[in-house]
Amino acid sequence: MKKRMVLLSALVLCGCMLIGAGAADAASQTQLTHQAITHFQQSPPEKDTSYPEHTAWKSWQMDSCEVLPCRLIEEKDIWKLIFTPSDYSSRWVCAVDLSAGTIVTPLFDGLDGQIWKCADDQLLLEHSDTYQLCDLNGSLTDVSIPHAGHVLAVDDQGYVLCQYPVTRTVRTDSGTMPYTFHQYTLLGPDFTVLQDGIDQYYNVGQYDYSYDSELFYNDLAAVRVGASDWYLPDGGPWPRLYFNSKYMFIDRSGKTVSSSRYDEVSNENDRWFGCHGTTEYLLDSNGNEREQANYCYVPSTWAENIVEQAEKDGLRLSYHTPYRLNIHRDEFCKLAWQTIQTVNPNINLSEPAQPFSDCDEDIVRQIASLGIVTG
Repeated sequence: MKKRMVLLSALVLCGCMLIGAGAADAASQTQLTHQAITHFQQSPPEKDTSYPEHTAWKSWQMDSCEVLPCRLIEEKDIWKLIFTPSDYSSRWVCAVDLSAGTIVTPLFDGLDGQIWKCADDQLLLEHSDTYQLCDLNGSLTDVSIPHAGHVLAVDDQGYVLCQYPVTRTVRTDSGTMPYTFHQYTLLGPDFTVLQDGIDQYYNVGQYDYSYDSELFYNDLAAVRVGASDWYLPDGGPWPRLYFNSKYMFIDRSGKTVSSSRYDEVSNENDRWFGCHGTTEYLLDSNGNEREQANYCYVPSTWAENIVEQAEKDGLRLSYHTPYRLNIHRDEFCKLAWQTIQTVNPNINLSEPAQPFSDCDEDIVRQIASLGIVTG
């Protein structure tokens, strides 16, 4: 009997130690979540200003659990909280309303779960390959993704990009072979299909993708659709897959906006460029050729020495800096920030200014907080 009591005591002690180490049960997770809500109500989440080009937030260490806040809906004070115990067990994620002090969504596994902001103040929840829409009252509605696909990203207006596997016979240098890769579906904010069977979506790779990638640039998306031939080189770069379809542009309604087709496209400094063979063109707002782009990247003769010195000092927007085009507000702010860092590497930025009516980019708000831009 004594041995049994000792064994039971040991089991209870182990259970307490596991909870303390982070392997929390559902009740403990709920308790810790409310504790985190109280903390962030008293000490609102702080931005990590180490990299002003990106939005990031400082985590908070609670007992043996790290809590990372991520803003979902700013005007409603809705946040995603990611809880990571020190031993990486029982990681969970949820959305909370800091103003009301409530938990909005169910708590679910943070290793295979995700939360996105959707249109109409709704949240898209992913958990174990199932999807639900959640309103701010916690009501859930099941959502079906075409082809039983997987959501890659949701942009700030609620457009959804999904991917799904397909198998095709592809050419190789030594013959042919069956090969499985991804195609994409673009959904509107109401989850209607805008474009299906996408071979390649600009800025989305087959095997490398950032959830921070934009879906539309200047309100256009570049997609390859309708490939009938696929080529996979034997010697690499692998697994780069080449398609015989060309890029076209669609708008936010899914409508094709131009008859022009391009071998390659790029978006740099909020400008679209397209290539026919080796000739690159600057494109207009509908994806049509405006003019050859080569001249854009060469500074005027009078500015050559100044530009050369500036680049030596680390002032450059990108590899292709469009010297001869009108500068955009965010480009000016990026150059201003580079200049400030060159002069004073240890400077700390103040709290970002309020968003302007036509711009809420972090780098612009940061520079506005210094009084360098005012609109």
